Amino acid sequence: MTESAITYARDADGIVTLTLDDPTSSVNTMNDAFMTGLEQCVPRLESERDEIAGVLLVSAKKTFFAGGDLNRLRAGSAEKAAEETAYINRMKGWMRRLEQLGRPVVAVLNGTALGGGLEVALCAHHRIAADLPGSRFGLPEVSLGLLPGGGGITRTVRMLGLHKALSEVILPAKKFTPRAALALGLVDEHLAWCPRAVRLGAARAADRGPPGADALR
Repeated sequence: MTESAITYARDADGIVTLTLDDPTSSVNTMNDAFMTGLEQCVPRLESERDEIAGVLLVSAKKTFFAGGDLNRLRAGSAEKAAEETAYINRMKGWMRRLEQLGRPVVAVLNGTALGGGLEVALCAHHRIAADLPGSRFGLPEVSLGLLPGGGGITRTVRMLGLHKALSEVILPAKKFTPRAALALGLVDEHLAWCPRAVRLGAARAADRGPPGADALR
């Protein structure tokens, strides 16, 4: 059985911390371990919903989330198109269920989140970025001849509007610093120190209240 890349912990205040920590790699990616983590953690969140005040997404790695599984991408072929489409749709379904939990979900970005990594953060309702040197956020898929396939197009359009999402994020494939991401609206806050960001994230998860209607559509 594939090991889970997500650990689940609930504190006395009802804050659940989902820690992204792939046991097989130095970075987190959208691989089988991440899928297993979603399949284990999301149903548990749903079953414990009445006891949960909010959810924190954090990373145990030096970056938040590296993005798609390049090994899986390299192994892809026309013959596997239907299989791969079903795989990513299943993953997006779990991420959507997290987004629609009915409890605030806050992502604390302790480092870079590009491509699929940002798409994981975008399924949260609030994003706090640690302002660390070298951290970058964005959807660079177009520069590789691809399109964001993990919900990034839908969520950035919903957040920023069609023109701004396309012209400033998706088509130019820009990589934004934490401050630039804040100015654009990809993240909601940024802090200089990661432990403080985690504490702030817990407070946001507890106090933000249920997500708005946009998150539940």
